[in-house]
Amino acid sequence: MDLKHDTSDSSGFYSALSHPPERGAGNLPDLSIYRSRGAPEYGIFQYRAPAEGLLQIGGAHSADTNWSDHFEIAWTKMGNKGPLVLFLHGVPTNRTQWEEVQGQVSRFCETISIDMLGMGESSKPRLYGRKNDPAPNDCWYWINDVDYIEKLMQQEYPGRKFIFIADDWGSGIASHYAARHNDRLEALIQMDPVAFDGYPVNEIQAIGRASEIPNTPEGDAQFAMLFAAFDQTLVQILKSMVYDPSKYNQYNLRYLTFPYIDVDYERNGANDGITDVARSTTMRLKLHNLRVLSDRAAILSPALLLPYHSLHNPNGVDYQKIAVPTLIMWGEYDNMMPAAQTQRFAHVLGTKDVQISYIPRAGHFPATDNPDCVTDTIINFIRRVMGHQALADVYIGNHGIWKGDERQMIRELRVLHGLSE
Repeated sequence: MDLKHDTSDSSGFYSALSHPPERGAGNLPDLSIYRSRGAPEYGIFQYRAPAEGLLQIGGAHSADTNWSDHFEIAWTKMGNKGPLVLFLHGVPTNRTQWEEVQGQVSRFCETISIDMLGMGESSKPRLYGRKNDPAPNDCWYWINDVDYIEKLMQQEYPGRKFIFIADDWGSGIASHYAARHNDRLEALIQMDPVAFDGYPVNEIQAIGRASEIPNTPEGDAQFAMLFAAFDQTLVQILKSMVYDPSKYNQYNLRYLTFPYIDVDYERNGANDGITDVARSTTMRLKLHNLRVLSDRAAILSPALLLPYHSLHNPNGVDYQKIAVPTLIMWGEYDNMMPAAQTQRFAHVLGTKDVQISYIPRAGHFPATDNPDCVTDTIINFIRRVMGHQALADVYIGNHGIWKGDERQMIRELRVLHGLSE
């Protein structure tokens, strides 16, 4: 080839990728080169449920309740441009589990995370669907979560397709959603998903068995005694879900434990620093919310996750109907559900586009252990599936080699890809 007359890079990519290193810029990743994530927006979705439940009124420790079928789902939105992404958390957590990853992804996508019914800041209906018949607990089956998720997304983003990202227990709900509403999705991303006959795990089964305690004053007293050390149990469960237990301390654990335990050293309304929570030496448990968690956990079984069979498993997931590109991520050191289960998804899904990625130095909660790698894996998958121009900004990484010229590089690549800041 005559290099003097080579015009193959007249588009400018050579220039964009050949700047000299900028020593003054340093070599640490600088995410300010990307679009701003903007301020998070918080809100609620109100909907009418198919059955009533007892909602607590008058505060976390009030004995007052009211039967209602009007529930709220709490959400956080970040980002205002690019593909639409929905984040759903695992158990026993809430949407703050995704906060760091959602913040990074929101520079490139429009995102929303939600608290599933009964968790986080969403409504917590006790005896859901059991007002007139105390025995059945089937309102907590995941198909009912599918219903309010679809209604929420249609209200907030009418007609728009989205990418569903879910973790742990939430991924079981996402699988049911994708099998029923495949046409609503651009892609499906599962992280350490509850899988087939490998769930529920012992820690969650123990919580679910407590739902058998009668819903009477005497039963409530027994329930309170049984869960007297739940705050310690919960912290132990959470610390077993990460590769590095030091990721959690008494301050950041508050974001995950607040639905179940008084965790803020708040004063009473008189602000005298003496009465109510301020003088507590035990920090009270929120027993209504724990009752709801127990009811939710009670319905868990392999039948919810094993493939659909009209005779043997009519409540299973019809995985063959999931035809969108799918990413399965798994923490390589997950000691709750082995990462080896990952490969099973590739053989049961209706799509042949199944990407399997292991997250290094991560346990069952990779978004906590290694948020940079989780973010990188998500964005690269979305870019592969939807193309460069679909993202709100040019993505050139969030960790690793950093030359110092990235701010200049990204400006030129935006022009070449037709993207605005």
